[in-house]
Amino acid sequence: MIGGALRALLPAGVGLGLQPLDVPAPPLWPGEAEAVRRAVPARQREFAAGRAAARVALRDAGLPAASLPVGPDRAPLWPAGICGSISHGGTLAAALAARKSDWPSLGLDLEPALPLEEELAGLVRAPGDDDGGVLPPALAAKLIFSAKEAAFKAQFPLTGLWLDYTEVALRLAPQGFTLTLGRATLHGRWTLAEGLFATVLVIGAAEARALPARTAQLPPV
Repeated sequence: MIGGALRALLPAGVGLGLQPLDVPAPPLWPGEAEAVRRAVPARQREFAAGRAAARVALRDAGLPAASLPVGPDRAPLWPAGICGSISHGGTLAAALAARKSDWPSLGLDLEPALPLEEELAGLVRAPGDDDGGVLPPALAAKLIFSAKEAAFKAQFPLTGLWLDYTEVALRLAPQGFTLTLGRATLHGRWTLAEGLFATVLVIGAAEARALPARTAQLPPV
């Protein structure tokens, strides 16, 4: 099952929450609805499921549930001293949460395990990407996309960098992946369960110190 497979990727201190997208999610908490007030119903359902999963992840990490509004960079605003990540894939929303004192940042991505079209793969792959022969090329491209999504989500709160997929090389291995940002070599894990790729990157204190200093970049228009 996807829950057990995801749990196996996580170190101690990281909470996990899951919420199906094909059933009604619990109501949003104060301060959250404004972010999707004008969104189409499907996006509203996805958003609500993600917030519900995040509150489960907070409780799973031994933390109080909280409202998670959207910040200026469109990322969730986690409570002080807490980090987290939310993703949606297939019919599932999933979230991670942890104390920053344990893990400075987290990244999670879910993607249907389907081949990536060649023209889209060209927008994802960097010249130095290495799929390690773990999957057929088109399927490996989809996994590389997911792994970079997880990694970029994890590094952004610490660096403020909006990275281009083609500028960061990534190496796949069975059940793992690595990439380098600045002086930091980041290590992630992946699994395939119930037709979904799930990729996770957890940044520790030493890796956080080696990342490039935070910038004041704004999101791309």
